Amino acid sequence: MKEFLVISLLIGIFGLCFAYGYDIYKNKPLVHKNGTIEYDFSRQSQFRASRILYKYIQNDLNKTPKELKDFANITPKSVRAFETDLNGDNQNEVIGVVYSTYYWGTSGYSLFIINNEGRNIANANFEPSKLFYVLSSISNGYKDIKLYNSSTFNFKPIIIKSHNNKYTDNEQMNLLEKYLKDFSSYNVSPNVPKMKW
Repeated sequence: MKEFLVISLLIGIFGLCFAYGYDIYKNKPLVHKNGTIEYDFSRQSQFRASRILYKYIQNDLNKTPKELKDFANITPKSVRAFETDLNGDNQNEVIGVVYSTYYWGTSGYSLFIINNEGRNIANANFEPSKLFYVLSSISNGYKDIKLYNSSTFNFKPIIIKSHNNKYTDNEQMNLLEKYLKDFSSYNVSPNVPKMKW
């Protein structure tokens, strides 16, 4: 009888993991010999980290789970995330992506890095179908991140570094500044003739 209960319990646990789309055997990132950690958001996620990011999105947008689903088709299954310590304080940050058109743009999906205070410290977009790396190199107290985004054309890898306790994609920011500078040189106000009454 005990064996039957244990087997039933295990089948139930594996069934729940399968139903929620989490493969318990593949939810750990690959750690390379040089200390680089490799993540694959297209196939892997950590349940606890995903729940933290989902709650962050829910609070940030001030919406109930039903409203999130109706608003942008965001469900717990559309959130993929991992936990890792980026700044050596022995507390994990949550790194993740939300698969929703609300968080997708021309250069990929929004990157989320939720710190211990519950704030998003990332300002970058990336292509989650490509691998994502947390490097062993450190800038301004935080580990560097290597990712791919379509603003670099042909998905060339880029390195983003911490600056003022925030990760920013400098290449994207440079492209945006160039675009705004080019755009500001155009006269966009129409020459409307004055009306005489």
